[in-house]
Amino acid sequence: MNKKIYPLCEPPRNGIFCGPDKYLKLQEYTVSTEMCPIMEFDSYFILVKKGRGIFIINGEKFAVEPGCISWIQCSQVLTICPDFNEQLQLWVCSYDYQLLNYYSFSRISFNEEQEIVNSLPVIGPAGSEVEQIIHLFDQFQKLGKKKSYGSAILRSSFLRKIELLYNRVAQSAKASYQFESFPLSRKISLYIATHSNAPLTVSDVVDNVCPSSSEASLNHTLLVVTGLNFGQYLNWMRLAHAMAYFLYDNLPFNYISSISGFNKEISFFRHFKAITDMTPLAYREQMLSNGKDGRIYRGTIISEPLLSAITYLYDNMTEPIDANIMTRDLYTTKNILRSQFKEKLNASYKDILLQFRVRYAESLLATTNLPILDIAIESGFGSDRTMTRVFFNINGLSPGEFRKRQRRGEQDEKSIPPKTIKESR
Repeated sequence: MNKKIYPLCEPPRNGIFCGPDKYLKLQEYTVSTEMCPIMEFDSYFILVKKGRGIFIINGEKFAVEPGCISWIQCSQVLTICPDFNEQLQLWVCSYDYQLLNYYSFSRISFNEEQEIVNSLPVIGPAGSEVEQIIHLFDQFQKLGKKKSYGSAILRSSFLRKIELLYNRVAQSAKASYQFESFPLSRKISLYIATHSNAPLTVSDVVDNVCPSSSEASLNHTLLVVTGLNFGQYLNWMRLAHAMAYFLYDNLPFNYISSISGFNKEISFFRHFKAITDMTPLAYREQMLSNGKDGRIYRGTIISEPLLSAITYLYDNMTEPIDANIMTRDLYTTKNILRSQFKEKLNASYKDILLQFRVRYAESLLATTNLPILDIAIESGFGSDRTMTRVFFNINGLSPGEFRKRQRRGEQDEKSIPPKTIKESR
């Protein structure tokens, strides 16, 4: 028997949590009344810092409390409802769908992609992976105050790590959260989301998801929880896929439209303009920023060798790293990596590696009583003298001074007050 479906209170909006001015920024919100339904073209992570309430995701209800984490995909409509007399304090990180596709979907099979989209949309509040994700949110928040290429790429790597940890928890819950138990609305939307780049009709979805239902019933069910009928929802998902391919900025639009499921290029352009109010070219120029207006990392995610190298450095930061071994493992050359790091980050791979190690050392200094020498070894520096020198060059204070400030609870900068959202029915 299908679970109860919770309808929308009004049509969904986009640009609330995602958009050109919100990438790689930690957003803080206090939600005191039910928010408008939200449907974005990108995915985003939400950490519940305080308060209790309900997240309604494509008609499915999930209770949330402090420590709960949600990963909302572009196929999902989210409504946030605080409990009576409660205020939900939320931290939100936009994980734009282009970056998600580049990191995750370019090298995995369709079945694995489907598992990610079908996974549990809310996890926590307990578990070691959840604790690690909360720690990464904290690190992301601190780095958000630093406007630099290095800080941007570190935050991008933190989002990648959050994704990996989240998927690990979602996989562990797979046995108790299966497609067969989903509400009909979620089954329909998920099927369309994972088949949108193929020729798809309402009857196809009925035959594969709900043979006992009619096409009219399916269309109504989808409209009730997403605010979009079958054709509108299908085009929304195809446009989301098309935007993901904008990351590879040399692909022609006629090719992008065809691999996204549009059988005619003119149809792609017409739907794109109707939904985004801009042409695909204008959208791409806006989103693939040259680094102005805070959208620093957009210019750094085009190169596969560069992304692979950054991921390699992050995963191996506590170990000695040899440039020859790294380039061999990544099937590239030192000259290519050197030019990529210089052009996109204005830094060397060693500069990025040292930043990773310093951030790791910071977390150990703040959360453990380990001697500085042990922390230096654990962080991959090799000696406390080397760590102290690098630590001072980056932070302007020694590891010992950093630890003292953390213990006293001092902050170098005042926090910006959280934004308050008050939306009613």
